[in-house]
Amino acid sequence: MRRASVLLLCGLLGLSGLSGLAACKSQPARPLPADNYEVAAADPVKMQQIKTEAIEALLEQGQYYAALAHIEAQKQQTRDDPEVLYLEAETRRHLKQRDQAELLYRRLMGGPLEGKAWHGIGLLTAPKDLGAAIRALRNAASRLPTDVEIRNDLGYALMEAGRYGEALPELSTAAELAPGQLKSRNNLIVLMLLTGNQVGADQMAKQSGTSPETVKQLRSQAQLIRNQQLARSGRTPG
Repeated sequence: MRRASVLLLCGLLGLSGLSGLAACKSQPARPLPADNYEVAAADPVKMQQIKTEAIEALLEQGQYYAALAHIEAQKQQTRDDPEVLYLEAETRRHLKQRDQAELLYRRLMGGPLEGKAWHGIGLLTAPKDLGAAIRALRNAASRLPTDVEIRNDLGYALMEAGRYGEALPELSTAAELAPGQLKSRNNLIVLMLLTGNQVGADQMAKQSGTSPETVKQLRSQAQLIRNQQLARSGRTPG
């Protein structure tokens, strides 16, 4: 987390109340040096970066309404800033405002954040159209091939679709790009369980120190995916 920047914004904008505490709760309660305020005030680019990072902090902590309020304030000054539009799209996606989120993602096409926009559209589309979500996530991965979250989400969508052979390289890439990330590793274990590779699943769980309780949860997740696949095919889980 960008702690110094978030704390600086709290001082500059006077964030208070629940949203302010959420953004600044992990920061020491002490005043910042006066020269920090002067630097931020004198540098519009730095000030914009600080505000953006504070909004990102609110999103990470699930403070979506507070984030949206600050985004709306930012749009009065930087109406067409791609980063602000992207953060608004992400916020509205989390708030289940799907139509508004998709319109914002579409506005980013052809720009520097197109890959992230395709990622957002993929996540937005997945619950209702898995095939369309996979196509969107592939577009995202082609533009941002080293983005761990995109590769993981693409692999998971392929796994949900029963396209296990395609899912494996995506999840493996995500796991190798970020060896310490638990999500990709756990998804690989789920994939092995789905393909009947019990030995591989046990070995990976042992090597990574996955707890028995987590393995149990991953087994339940694999069964849920299997049941969903059967339901889509019109067959009854049994």
